[in-house]
Amino acid sequence: MKKIAYVFVFALIVLTCTCCSFLVAAPVPRLAIKPPSSGTVEIGGTIRYEVVIYSATNVTLNPSNIRIAGVRADISVEGSGNNSRTIVLSNIQGSVGSIGYISYIAGGVATNGSEKSIEMNITSTPFTIVATVSQEPTPQPPVQEPEQQLEPLPPNNPQQNPEENNNNNENPNEESPEEPKEEEDTTRPEIQLTELSKKRVKVGEEISFDVIYTDNKEMGDITLEKKDFTLYGFTADIKIEVDGNKRRVTLSNIQGMLGGMKYVKIASKTAKDKAGNLVNGGAVTEYFKIYDNDTRNKADDWIENPNTGK
Repeated sequence: MKKIAYVFVFALIVLTCTCCSFLVAAPVPRLAIKPPSSGTVEIGGTIRYEVVIYSATNVTLNPSNIRIAGVRADISVEGSGNNSRTIVLSNIQGSVGSIGYISYIAGGVATNGSEKSIEMNITSTPFTIVATVSQEPTPQPPVQEPEQQLEPLPPNNPQQNPEENNNNNENPNEESPEEPKEEEDTTRPEIQLTELSKKRVKVGEEISFDVIYTDNKEMGDITLEKKDFTLYGFTADIKIEVDGNKRRVTLSNIQGMLGGMKYVKIASKTAKDKAGNLVNGGAVTEYFKIYDNDTRNKADDWIENPNTGK
């Protein structure tokens, strides 16, 4: 009888472990793209994007997995390991003012055994092609005018100074030098988003970040409004505070499904400089996660939610 009981207990333990193994699922690997190495680039130049990789044990990201929009460029991937890669866009081609960005990364480029990363139809922080600064021409040496021959003094004024007579002989055809023209400002202002105040928030809490506008000469009007924000995966009340060329954005009463992949995108044309050049658009915040006090909602657990909250 004891032997039968031991066999029953052993079978129960094996069954319990088997069920647990089905319940514990590995988190799905995910990718996040940081802002570019520069907001502007000349034709033929290079831009780098750092890709941060989460929950992966194997990464196979290569140029064939990546698409770009707005410009043409040679694509390469640098780095190793399972935490990050750098996407390099070199020999960038396009017209002046064109806006380029990474638009797609294929799925399955990061895995952890049982799960693969999902396809990413994204809009990374963009960059703009600017005009190449032309070199000034080498100045030519001045052409030496032939010396003027002094006319002989009239006989009734032998004391007149010939130097004074020469100084009064001005050339009426000589043109006055032109004033240098001011170079036209064609460089767009840039937009930069600071880090989020929190990366994990509870339902109903708030999160904040700064939107900073800069220009190579002088900023003009900033027209950032609530309608310029798109909330991905959550809803919130939006508050904007003005501080010079900086805007403090607070998202309060955050509501949404538990998990990560929540972020904010800012529309284009939200500011311009004194010359009328519009700011680059498509700025995107970091990802953050909504959680609660339920122990089942672990730190590595996340749920993809592509809904915009609008």
